[in-house]
Amino acid sequence: MPRYEKRFEDTLVGDVSDKLVLKPSRVSKDANLGEVVDQMLANPLSRKVYVTDQNGRYLGTVSTETVLRLMGYRLGIRDVGGVSFYRFLRDTLKQDIADLVTPTRSVTKDDRLVDVLEIMIKDHVNDLPVVDAEGRLIGELVSLELFLKGRELFNSEADKGGSPGSP
Repeated sequence: MPRYEKRFEDTLVGDVSDKLVLKPSRVSKDANLGEVVDQMLANPLSRKVYVTDQNGRYLGTVSTETVLRLMGYRLGIRDVGGVSFYRFLRDTLKQDIADLVTPTRSVTKDDRLVDVLEIMIKDHVNDLPVVDAEGRLIGELVSLELFLKGRELFNSEADKGGSPGSP
């Protein structure tokens, strides 16, 4: 059976990595915000920039939302009163990204797509870093790309005359 014809429930990230895993946007842990923005512009399919150490191991993520929030502070769009004043000081006075990196769960090529989907739903994320056994960043699994495989699930259910999840 060709790798891409497995049922969604049985498909591993590695089975579809040539179709669903994209080259990740990455910066080193000592990068500045300008480098993060440059990486976001260079890879418009991604909404994140992954931060790695000198050995390429995944450390965390800087999201588009974080960069937009900083832009809002600097442009005066975001309110800086009360609790957000602390965030304003923390976020806008930093040019490096150390305090902006958030840890995100990563996946490997051995993870099942159904488990990856569960992580995305529970963690409210649209994409996940793909790492090798040593934790080195090797790709990004983007939810829009995951829809390619999901479409097969919906089409197969429609062909049977049912809906996904129906008996």
